[in-house]
Amino acid sequence: MKIFFLPSPQNAFIRGILTLAIGILFLTLPGLTLKSVVMTVGAMILLSGIFSLFFSKRSNRKGLQIGFSFQGFFNILWGLLFLLSPMTIVKVFGFFFGVIFIMLGLMQFFGAIGTLSKSLWSWTFLIFSVLLISGGVYLLSQPIESAEKILTFLGAILLVYGVLELIMAWRLKNIPKGTQAGNIVDTTYEEV
Repeated sequence: MKIFFLPSPQNAFIRGILTLAIGILFLTLPGLTLKSVVMTVGAMILLSGIFSLFFSKRSNRKGLQIGFSFQGFFNILWGLLFLLSPMTIVKVFGFFFGVIFIMLGLMQFFGAIGTLSKSLWSWTFLIFSVLLISGGVYLLSQPIESAEKILTFLGAILLVYGVLELIMAWRLKNIPKGTQAGNIVDTTYEEV
């Protein structure tokens, strides 16, 4: 897996194509993508719970059995909730992040109000705090739509990243062979 992230034309090309495909999927089907991401996370949590219950039965120590059993039962419940009601989970996370954005925005707003006459940067913080509060209110009022918009924005970022990876693949492919370009060896030296 580590080799996949080394700078080579083939790796950059594969990363670029995969990133472009995911970005296009996020842009064209944000609702379906959002639901499938939540359901995938739910399946992973459910599997974790099943494995925890399995290992609780195999454990010889009573304390570990209880811990694994409790964790397994809890993970199975959460996994089923994610799988059976993914949009409810999106609403809960939208509500949670909306409240956090509003709280952070209000703290920053009151901090910026107190320093408006002392620094021009305070105006930047004031504007940013209003944006945070507005985003929090939007998340609270429209949790599913805002999550879809976040996925769409992430899809656009992934498209740009995919294009940059393809450009990097092309540039790495065009490095002349035998020049050892990009291979830097750090040597030790002694100051005189």
